[in-house]
Amino acid sequence: MDTITPKQLQILNLIYRFRFLNRTQIQTLLNHKDSKRINTWLKDLTDKNILGRIYSSKLKENTKPAIYYLATKSRKILLAQEYTNEKILKRAYRDKNASQKLISHCIFVADIYLLLQSDSHKNNQELCFYTKTDLTDHNYLLYNRPDAYISLKDKKTTKRYFLEIIDEGTPRFMLRKKISQYIEYFDEGTWKNRTLHNNPSLLFICPNQNIKDFLHKHLVQVLEEETSDLQFFLSLKSAIQVEGITPPTWQLVTE
Repeated sequence: MDTITPKQLQILNLIYRFRFLNRTQIQTLLNHKDSKRINTWLKDLTDKNILGRIYSSKLKENTKPAIYYLATKSRKILLAQEYTNEKILKRAYRDKNASQKLISHCIFVADIYLLLQSDSHKNNQELCFYTKTDLTDHNYLLYNRPDAYISLKDKKTTKRYFLEIIDEGTPRFMLRKKISQYIEYFDEGTWKNRTLHNNPSLLFICPNQNIKDFLHKHLVQVLEEETSDLQFFLSLKSAIQVEGITPPTWQLVTE
């Protein structure tokens, strides 16, 4: 087995959780100031076929940081970790052929985590952020796991959320189906029975105004028909990219 440093193992664990990460995100997640050292670690991992690398040398694209994913030789290393799931690690065989949509989706999930991490630190909150990978073995959750489960704890309260990032081009029937699955899941009481917590609020990040307007209209109808304690919040990806994940970027859906 290839020898790697503890910091390199930390990089593998991060990519295992988020699936795709760019070099800037990796450096921020490691809280490391030396970009040259990061690049050395990453080059060594890619040279050993432990990580794969996506980088474009085309004009206008060569300023974007390289993106990394787990390659085939990562499996043996990560299988030695107690928490890894062998089924998840099978992605190492196919992520080199992943679509741009999937890659961008995963990168944005990591962006959301970093924004929340920064905000929670400023607000003296304790943040827990579970990615889709982290939630794999939680069998009491919906079959189609959310993009993340988030909890934010301060001195008085703990707020819990499921995060859903809607991709461009998602059919509207799929959005209606996702909403109905959440309603049914929470009505069954599975979450409350297993966790002894109130239902999380649902955060939907929309790719454009049309999708946001559609979801808002549909959710208003749903809330009129349902006697549910669920809260739905909507935001735009573009707004979060400009303004961050602060309260003004979110719209609470009311009847």
